[in-house]
Amino acid sequence: MKKALLVLLAIASIGYSNAQLSYTFTPTTGTYTANASPTVLLASAVDDNISASTAIGFNFVFGCTTYTTFTASSNGWIGLGGAAFYSEAFNDLNTTFDRPKIAPLWDDLATGSGGNVNYKLTGTAPNRVLTVEWKEMEWRYTATVWALSFQCKLYETSNRIEFIYTRNGNATANTDAPDASIGLAGASSGQFYS
Repeated sequence: MKKALLVLLAIASIGYSNAQLSYTFTPTTGTYTANASPTVLLASAVDDNISASTAIGFNFVFGCTTYTTFTASSNGWIGLGGAAFYSEAFNDLNTTFDRPKIAPLWDDLATGSGGNVNYKLTGTAPNRVLTVEWKEMEWRYTATVWALSFQCKLYETSNRIEFIYTRNGNATANTDAPDASIGLAGASSGQFYS
């Protein structure tokens, strides 16, 4: 079944300009395609958790630094590098800790009873793509029905970032005061785009 989605692209290499991240957002529509046979990072019915450090599968440049590993939070963001991240639910891309971060939808989420956080590496060098997917997420840990699924794609060589979303069209009133942060946080406080 095809579902409408919104794709946000962070195009061009990401660098710093006046202590802010400098890149371009381009919205578009298309079809959401769930990861087929992915590796699960966080299982169903998980709240406020973070995955183990996992290999990206290629060198990814973000903010003029090359990263080879990531962690994924059940709260809708990934951290780059091998640092130990805390899976904070309260979203502020200008925080002074747990950086750098890529946040397709950072809020107090939980994986639904049929959901999970997973990833898949596709393609061949030098054109591989890492797709981290938050499948069937409950928007707020108090929700009883999953509200949306979304992905963050990291592209080898171009260092492009895509955010892709789809919602549960059968669900009603399945969010509890959503107030997500969507954007990027650089290595230092003050380096963010939200």
